[in-house]
Amino acid sequence: MRLPSAAAFLCLVPTLALAGQPDARCQGAPKARAARFSAKAMKDASPQERHAAYVQACALDEVVELTQQLVRFKTVSSEVHASKSPEVAAMGRFLQKWAKAHGMAYRAVGANDVFELSWGSGAPSLGLVFHGDVVPAPAHEWKRPPFEPYVQDGRLFGRGVEDDKGPLASALVALDYARQLGLKPQGRVLVIVGNGEESDWNGMGRYAASEPKPTHVISVDSAYPVVAAQSGFVAWNLVAPVGEAVKSPSATLRAVDVKGGEFLTQVPGAATLKLVPAEGRSLAQALTEVRAAIDAEQKARASLKAEVKEEAQALVLTVHGKAVHASIADEGHNALWDLSAVAARLPLEDNGIAAMLRVLAQRFDGDHFGKKLGVAYADDGLMGPLIAAPTVLRVADGQVTLGVNMRRPQGQDAATFNAALDKAAALVGQDSGGRLKEASGRYVGDAHVADTSGTLVTTLMDIYKRHKNAPDAKPTSVRGGTYARLFPKAVDFGPGFPGEEYTGHAPDESISLESLHLGTQMLAEAIHTLALTPAK
Repeated sequence: MRLPSAAAFLCLVPTLALAGQPDARCQGAPKARAARFSAKAMKDASPQERHAAYVQACALDEVVELTQQLVRFKTVSSEVHASKSPEVAAMGRFLQKWAKAHGMAYRAVGANDVFELSWGSGAPSLGLVFHGDVVPAPAHEWKRPPFEPYVQDGRLFGRGVEDDKGPLASALVALDYARQLGLKPQGRVLVIVGNGEESDWNGMGRYAASEPKPTHVISVDSAYPVVAAQSGFVAWNLVAPVGEAVKSPSATLRAVDVKGGEFLTQVPGAATLKLVPAEGRSLAQALTEVRAAIDAEQKARASLKAEVKEEAQALVLTVHGKAVHASIADEGHNALWDLSAVAARLPLEDNGIAAMLRVLAQRFDGDHFGKKLGVAYADDGLMGPLIAAPTVLRVADGQVTLGVNMRRPQGQDAATFNAALDKAAALVGQDSGGRLKEASGRYVGDAHVADTSGTLVTTLMDIYKRHKNAPDAKPTSVRGGTYARLFPKAVDFGPGFPGEEYTGHAPDESISLESLHLGTQMLAEAIHTLALTPAK
């Protein structure tokens, strides 16, 4: 009797590991385990079915363990560049040792810009792309230390478990299981790990431009079913000198510091404004005014979460939002919106901080799509509207700066969009009485769109539809940008499932064991179909 396909089997039977019942076939050393899924042990099963059965039965524990080992390396590229990071170097040594122990070649490219693990020989047939760096993880935002991963309530927690170290572990284990079964790739399979995705893409850009291109390239850094298009990344910055505060009889408070957000690609989950009383006013009077502003704004927006406290002869106003990745800003709650709204109710002396808060209130509050700035447009097909999010607000060296992250779809060329940004800069200059201007560092990227009718997309869509019993699923687009955009016709395949909250850039980042396991199985099938099955 021929066994059902692994995909069909998956749809009918929950994995024993997730059900708390370890599969006896997974006990013992790898050689003994693999023998239980060999052609001799599973006489009527195809090589692909045996590989799928092995991954389904045994992979999860190894994927979790490998993910935890990778997460313990604090590879925060925005804090220390890969070329100078001892943590990135240590992770490279770990991967080199892992590759040697599991029959794969390893090399570091550039100054630890890219780690490449490869299996097989000849021209590259399949490239699996990931990033080994992670975004910052401020400890005060996490319930437990972010680089000490743990499993709780069916989820794996830690910085990078979803973005991108869990998916990397899935790929390595899936490839190793194929190797243990004696399967061989048609050409080389590459696991490509860039170490600057969250900060500096130059290293991976050089790699993608100079190395031989695999026939198919899959990034596992976004969502399912298949991400065939990505919005263009935009960085836009505003700046103003803090300057001397302009006093007036009606202004009873002075803003002396402001802070919101941790990095450009995350919607701020909290923001603070430091205030002192104007000359001749007491701290108690100032406290009363701030509390009154909070109460008034609370009536206008029920979602407001704000408090004020005394701190060293000053007041600190704090508002709380919901931090999410900037590419899904409309699924979060931007704390800078609420901070600017409360500030708009305060009698502030006019300085650069007050001017920046006015611009936030006038040109950003309540608008995810850049309409108030005059930069809004949309792709009516796959990609939808542009999204714009103010994400980093700081005072340093006598200046107040605001970083704005936008994600733009196809449908408008770079020259036209740059002209719109020029007009937006002029608008905020007018709003602020000439205080604000655009700072250096503007970056306008183009959208990336793959061939939705090609072999890669149709193969991955077929895998997803069967595993998820979703016959009507269609390729999608994301506002995020991944390394896929550096490779012609590349796509993303996971790890986020539709309907599940993406936590990749958020505090307490986590991924469900069920999703991690299913993602491993689908990736294993993709590997087999695209790289292990002989061409017909």
